[in-house]
Amino acid sequence: MPSPSEMSSVLIAGPKNVQESIIKELHDLKVLHIVDYSRSEHADIGTPLESAPKLSETLVKVRSLISALNVKKDSRKFELKKDLLEINTNAKKISEELNSNLEEIKKVEASLSKNDSIKKELELLNGFDINLENFTDYKSLAYFTGFAKGKNGAALIREQISKLTKNFMLLGAAGNNNNFVVLFIDAKNKDDAGSILQKNGFSQVTFANIGGLKGNATSNLKKIESEIGSLQKQKEKLQSNISELGNKYRDFLIASELFLGGQLEKAEAPLKFASTSTSFLIKGWIPSADLHKSIDKLNKTAKGKLFIEFEPAKKHSKAPVKLNHSKIVQPFEFFINLYNMPAYSEIDPTFFIFLTFPIFFGIMLGDVGYGLVSLIVFLILRKMMPKAKGFFNILILASAVSMAFGFIFGEFFGFEFVNPLISREKEMFKMLYIVLGIGVIHVNIGLIVGFINVFRNHGLIMAIYEKASWIVFEIGVAMLALSFFKIISVPLYFGIIFLFVSLMMLIKGEGVKGLIEFISMGILTNILSYIRLLAIGLSSVVLAVIINDQSKELFHKGGIFVLIGVLVLIIGHIINIMLGLLGGFLHSLRLHYVEFFSKFFSGGGKKYQPFGMRDEE
Repeated sequence: MPSPSEMSSVLIAGPKNVQESIIKELHDLKVLHIVDYSRSEHADIGTPLESAPKLSETLVKVRSLISALNVKKDSRKFELKKDLLEINTNAKKISEELNSNLEEIKKVEASLSKNDSIKKELELLNGFDINLENFTDYKSLAYFTGFAKGKNGAALIREQISKLTKNFMLLGAAGNNNNFVVLFIDAKNKDDAGSILQKNGFSQVTFANIGGLKGNATSNLKKIESEIGSLQKQKEKLQSNISELGNKYRDFLIASELFLGGQLEKAEAPLKFASTSTSFLIKGWIPSADLHKSIDKLNKTAKGKLFIEFEPAKKHSKAPVKLNHSKIVQPFEFFINLYNMPAYSEIDPTFFIFLTFPIFFGIMLGDVGYGLVSLIVFLILRKMMPKAKGFFNILILASAVSMAFGFIFGEFFGFEFVNPLISREKEMFKMLYIVLGIGVIHVNIGLIVGFINVFRNHGLIMAIYEKASWIVFEIGVAMLALSFFKIISVPLYFGIIFLFVSLMMLIKGEGVKGLIEFISMGILTNILSYIRLLAIGLSSVVLAVIINDQSKELFHKGGIFVLIGVLVLIIGHIINIMLGLLGGFLHSLRLHYVEFFSKFFSGGGKKYQPFGMRDEE
């Protein structure tokens, strides 16, 4: 049975004068999963190496530059002198260039903001043949600028102002649809005019930015628009400088961050150690396969000054979990990371998901055309998003299996193009028996794996009570069903006896929980849940047939309907493929997480994270 890699607990103790060299060696080995030390009366927590503050400060600088320059990380290598001084010098130089451009951008943006405000005011006055010098305060002349209310607002204002005085001028721009008007009036009538405007719902606009401009709005607007265009080009040039700066130093910054991160990890490692004034102690886990080789290297580095104690992980130890799979199975670790890591003493379910997830997905999608389209799409996406390569490898395999089931079902975009071994549309009951059979097999594999898990951790008797009891229950249900339908001539009480025995076993093994599960017959519900393999697939087939039939009718009408029919065919099948992919993925996952895992999987394990191993690697 697939299980996590065997681990050994390790205790490493030594004098302070070899601590730094041991940290470096452990970092290079990348095998020790360090267990953080908790403070006690016997020893204190270690202190970081002297280089830690400077490394931390420089790393912050480099990361801020990576963020500011929008540097995208990639896997390319860069030859970096492993020298903190070199990194600091270059980081300072890059920072100065960046800040210089950012300061210029800030000035340009301030000018743009001011000119935008001027432009908005000039646009309101565009079309008024008035010198902008007139928009200032005079002793004998007052003015109002703003929006008249409604279509006849300007006319009403004119009528009422004319009753107040003949010494006024009310102007509106030609073709002005927003009721913007300018009123010039005797300064002595200013307050009365303001009251009239207020009563008529006049919305006053104050010009705060055009002071000092000469000439009319139209000529000034052209100048401002030209200046704004020039400023925009200047800003784009500065942004281009920043982009070029990022491209120029990208590899250096990425390599620096990687180097500094590793150095800081080493410098801060003592924070996880126990420490006295003269010695240090490290506790952790090493894969058993790497144990002796690692100990030899550590002893060589410390010149025999270390004390190292080790022992294989015990049955119920909290050893970290290192999943160990071939390249083809590794992508399916995604589902375990998404759900929960198995406990160290548990069987690793990754291999089972590798075997059954593509099959469940393939049964539900089950069309050569749909499988081919999804295969091509996922191949393209894998190339576009290399970081998600493992996930797309899962979907590529599942798409290939969908094509295989498409040949079994004889389906190509909903058309029956070959004689099927089994027709989902015409042989529903046959398919129903098949998917229920798959459910029985899958659930019972889970029970067998659960039996082994319990046997390993709690012994044979408990394994029989907790897991074998459900197999006894299934035998009882099967005997009752076969007897009831007169398929076999077995007295009914035989099945009842098996059910009673399974109930007693469950109560003994799981107590009240076993009784509740027996009454709810959860295992039968789990098996019936596999009907979704038929239901999701059948809904996809029916929708594909409807799309094809609708398209045929449109094709027969001819003319423009042929084009509409093609659109219905393409769009309809795209939607159906998307629904099929979503349904196939989610329901396949559910059958594993709920129906399968519930029979054996507890989880709660901690992922193996060796000191020195980084995500970038």
